[in-house]
Amino acid sequence: MDGARTGRIPTRALTAVLGLVLVAVLGVGAVTVGAGAQGEPPERLTEKELLTRVSAAPENAPDFSATLTAGQTLVPDGLIGASEGGDTGDSGPRTARIWRSGPDRLRAELQGENGDRVFVRNGDRVSLYNGASNTLKTGEKPESAPDSAAEADGLPGASPEKIDEVLAEIAPSSKLTTGAPVEVAGRWAYPLTLEPKDKSVTLVERAETLVDAETFVPLSFDLYAEGRPEPVASYRARDFEVGPIPDARFEFETPPGAVVERLEPNGDRADEHREGDGPRRVASVAEASELSGFTVEGLPDALGGRGLEEIVVADGAAVLTYGSDWGAVSLTEKAGGGEEVGSPTSPGPGEQGGGMQVPVVDLGGVQADELSTPVGTVLTWSDGSVSYTLAGSVPAAELREAARGLLAR
Repeated sequence: MDGARTGRIPTRALTAVLGLVLVAVLGVGAVTVGAGAQGEPPERLTEKELLTRVSAAPENAPDFSATLTAGQTLVPDGLIGASEGGDTGDSGPRTARIWRSGPDRLRAELQGENGDRVFVRNGDRVSLYNGASNTLKTGEKPESAPDSAAEADGLPGASPEKIDEVLAEIAPSSKLTTGAPVEVAGRWAYPLTLEPKDKSVTLVERAETLVDAETFVPLSFDLYAEGRPEPVASYRARDFEVGPIPDARFEFETPPGAVVERLEPNGDRADEHREGDGPRRVASVAEASELSGFTVEGLPDALGGRGLEEIVVADGAAVLTYGSDWGAVSLTEKAGGGEEVGSPTSPGPGEQGGGMQVPVVDLGGVQADELSTPVGTVLTWSDGSVSYTLAGSVPAAELREAARGLLAR
């Protein structure tokens, strides 16, 4: 779990528990504890029992289909659509249709104003279609690759001992609770809530999900930010049906005029990663500089009382973590100037090409990209031959002050 803490917003309490929950979105377990909303409510489960069953859900999945609708107010309007090469207005609620039949057959269709995106896996065959560009990429799933990131982390199917580890790890900083089953769209579901114990160190208020009591797939998810009554990110599953899926659903025919490209396997890259240097914890900034090949700088002052907790070096970059858990702030430094400020989503200010810039702020002579959201901020800039990314679940003004202190050294 240690590798999950650096550079992520919110931090690993949310990552650990919701990783167990959200992995079940694309898999439904065969465990049944109730007869559905038409029958009696299922038995109440403890937090450990619920997480154990959620983590096991994708292993013995019956066929199912569902429609997912996701919305968010974290990223500025148009930024998502622009980053995907689409219309800048296409950043409202997104709808996806999912069909799943066993662990190796999945179809997901994400609807878009400029064309749908389709992912199909049928055995070892994988197809990725972009309707906006009418491009189809096809290939074989590498034998050496894990089925999912969850599997690579030892999930799904976490043992009771692993669940105990997760609960023990988050207990000092987080409160995890489940409640009595509630009825949702004709099905029984378990409410599960995760929230920080000390809300002064983070902008995250809480995260809530409703887990289906028959299949243990999450039917909804809501992330709340400090001072906001409505969720800033959410999804809802509807038209959820368990039953056989026709084989034809997992066949994908090449659309007329589509450009067909080979989806290159990543097995060789995985081998290179195993043979190369993996993440390495070091004891000092001086040691990080020696391993990285450039001068690594730490923040001159503690950010909001956060001390330097960890330094990790990997792939020529150094990640310095200040504070821990929900209040962690990460500073990532890498040799190379990085992309030009303002370049992630737009060819330049004032142009009418449909792109949209990330806001630019002045750090005292150095320009930085600033993505500020209700649950955290990411600040990116270059100084000479080194690029920097400062991120945390803290207000933008605090990160700017820390960045200016770093630049003033």
